[in-house]
Amino acid sequence: MMQKDSKNETPVSKESEAVAEDTENQEEGKTENEAGAEAKASAAEGDKGDDTGKPVDNEKKLARELEDMKQRYFRALADYQNLQRRTAKEQLEARGRGVEDFLKRLLPVIDTLDKAMEQIGKSNIDKKIIDGLEMFSIQFSDVLEKEGLKEIGAKGQKFDPHIHEAMCKRSVEDQDDEIVLAEFEKGYMFKERVLRTAKVEINQK
Repeated sequence: MMQKDSKNETPVSKESEAVAEDTENQEEGKTENEAGAEAKASAAEGDKGDDTGKPVDNEKKLARELEDMKQRYFRALADYQNLQRRTAKEQLEARGRGVEDFLKRLLPVIDTLDKAMEQIGKSNIDKKIIDGLEMFSIQFSDVLEKEGLKEIGAKGQKFDPHIHEAMCKRSVEDQDDEIVLAEFEKGYMFKERVLRTAKVEINQK
């Protein structure tokens, strides 16, 4: 009787084992499916996160490009303004050099006019002619002064080697040392530059 029971139990045990194995396989399959679903969900979330970050990155990139363009614009504007200032300064200096050269060539004419006015005052010429020439000399001097030409003071001034040129010396007791006693040729300045030094005689004790 015992052997018979043992034979009868064997198929049932095998069947139970098969059922358990199927259940285990199903659970494993379910676990794998769930894991796959979770992986897909995670990937989807990652993609979604990437999509969310892209507009932010684009905005930052555009902001950097805009700032770079602004900086380049301001640099170009500063360069242009510097160029304008340099050009204006160079034009002004070129004009000044042109006027200076012209006035240098005009100095002998001014000397001749001054000498002529001195001689006219000593001659017996009609007063109307003298008045006309004096008016012309005054107007001519005014025009030159407006252009920047200035006469250098000499007689009675302290000798200054920057603007005076001593042609000779003599001793005068009642005058201070190195005082200009006489002027042989007028000196002139153009604005702050010496065009010609005054030729003078100075006192030397």
